[in-house]
This record gives sequence, C-alpha cells and structure tokens, in this order.
Amino acid sequence: MKRIVQGLKSYFSDKKNRIVHIVMGISLLIGSVFDSISPYLRIGLYAGAISFNLIRMRYF
Repeated sequence: MKRIVQGLKSYFSDKKNRIVHIVMGISLLIGSVFDSISPYLRIGLYAGAISFNLIRMRYF
C-alpha cells in the first residue's frame, strides 16, 4: 500500500505531468467550442496521456 501511495504522490507532483494535462484540457476545451467531442473520446485521450506519462516516468 505504501508503494502505491508513493507512486501516486510522485505522479501528481511531477511538473511535466501537470503540463501535459493542462495542455490537453485546454485543447479539448477549445476543440469542443468548434465541434462536439464524445465522452468516450475524452476518456480515451486522458487515458492516453496518463499512459504516456507513466511510461515516460518509468523508462525515460
């Protein structure tokens, strides 16, 4: 349990992760002004960003 809490703490305290999520949120907000974005696509994009960040943190 301690390992999970430490992993979450390091994930949420990483600046690059915050930047990726902020940029994605702003781009989805701007994109939704011009066209409707389905909830499944939004969830998929956020899952992709989380996966990318986890791979980046673990292997790079």
